[in-house]
Amino acid sequence: MPDTEKKGRVLIIDDDPGVRDLLSQILSDVGNYETEVAADGFDGLEKIRSNGYDIVFTDLKMPRLNGMDFLKKSREIAPSTPVVILTGVSSMEVAVAAMRKGACDFITKPFKLDKIVATTERILGEWKLYGRLASARGSDASLKMLNAELFKRLQEIGALHSISIEVDRCHENKEIYARVAGMAAKLLAVNEVSFGLLEGGDLAVKSAVGVPAASLPVAGSFFESVIGGKKHQILDVGRPSPHTGAALESQLLAIPLLVGDDVFGVLCLSGKADGAAFSEEEVYIAINLARKVASKIENNALYEVFFNNIVATLKSLITTIGARDSYTKEHSERVTKYGLRIAEVLGLGAEEIDTLRFGGYLHDIGKIGVRDTVLLKPGGLTEEEIREIQLHTVIGDEIIKPIRFFEKERKIIRHHHERFDGAGYPDGIGREEIPAIARILAVADTFDAMTSQRPYRMALPREAAVAELNRCAGSQFDPELVRAFEETIAKEEIPHAIGRG
Repeated sequence: MPDTEKKGRVLIIDDDPGVRDLLSQILSDVGNYETEVAADGFDGLEKIRSNGYDIVFTDLKMPRLNGMDFLKKSREIAPSTPVVILTGVSSMEVAVAAMRKGACDFITKPFKLDKIVATTERILGEWKLYGRLASARGSDASLKMLNAELFKRLQEIGALHSISIEVDRCHENKEIYARVAGMAAKLLAVNEVSFGLLEGGDLAVKSAVGVPAASLPVAGSFFESVIGGKKHQILDVGRPSPHTGAALESQLLAIPLLVGDDVFGVLCLSGKADGAAFSEEEVYIAINLARKVASKIENNALYEVFFNNIVATLKSLITTIGARDSYTKEHSERVTKYGLRIAEVLGLGAEEIDTLRFGGYLHDIGKIGVRDTVLLKPGGLTEEEIREIQLHTVIGDEIIKPIRFFEKERKIIRHHHERFDGAGYPDGIGREEIPAIARILAVADTFDAMTSQRPYRMALPREAAVAELNRCAGSQFDPELVRAFEETIAKEEIPHAIGRG
């Protein structure tokens, strides 16, 4: 489809000129629709009477004639024109009322660019289908058309669903970069795909199928037009390939990947297996793939920044505890080391090991809420002080609780002082009720506590500490984990520290 050919006529009704202009620009520049605007419901009705539109977007709250009243009157003038309600009120009651009055969709402000364009494309596609079915009503062709269209839509839905599942499985951007070309080739049945990111003045191809995976200069190339236009473009047969310079033997579809209004990459597809041009449905699916990929890349990047900031904050809390009590920081590092070696003996997976590594480091973070007079007391503790020390598991859990990324680490923090026989704290759970990683840390934690010198007692020799673990296997500790720990400890040098654990 040439860039000059508009895909439909859209009327935008809103009393806010900023919203009108933004929607008009989105649908005109990105969606490639012909747009007109109206300042209120009465102005919109006049335009509908004088012109035909493929779809209408209207604000809900407007002077003179609000969106609901406009919806009712527009049904009388142009009953077959789909109307989408725009509003800042995200109420289910309002949405239901709008649908009952004939609205075909409901979008809340602030809206996203891709949401507006995708909604427009979906609704116009559905309306075209209804029109074709209506023209064939009453004939045998109607049923055949319906079956064919439903099958096509089912295939499209299945394809989009597979997009979502495959992309969501990629938790790191480098994994997405490596897999996008293969996903696109499989999804669109094409033999040539490239996925590239803008790096300096080049498009650095990160994954490719059937074309060279090389950096390509952007200036003066077809990619410059795609990036500058911020919308998909199609190169027809015979035009130079942007990858090799050779004449294209089939159409090439290029789709920019955007974060906000900025292009950061380009997805190119060519060489359809059947040799035909790209259909509207295929272009729609490819654009949705690009949008999904762009969104996932952005989310992964934001997650990484957010996660790193959280980790830095938590580590600063540990440092704060270390400034009060140097034993706690060193103890956490040693306990984590022992726990990871138990995990290796047990053959735990990468996810459990990562959880143990970070959770072990944080397991005593709750000690930040324990008074110095108790935490650093050189002699024995009173019953009240013991209870205060024991609260560090609950305090640590509460510190981490608001951070949804660390659900498994929370279990280590809360439950590393539970006992296998159920006599531990804070919840008195036992055996398999205690998460496995917390049971592992309980063994490592106790061993380090016993082999570290305290102000109120001497450190135990390694052999005596291991003997004590074995004596308490089945009561305080999981016997299997004690055996696993013995396998790791045989050749270890045990450093000693002073403090209260």
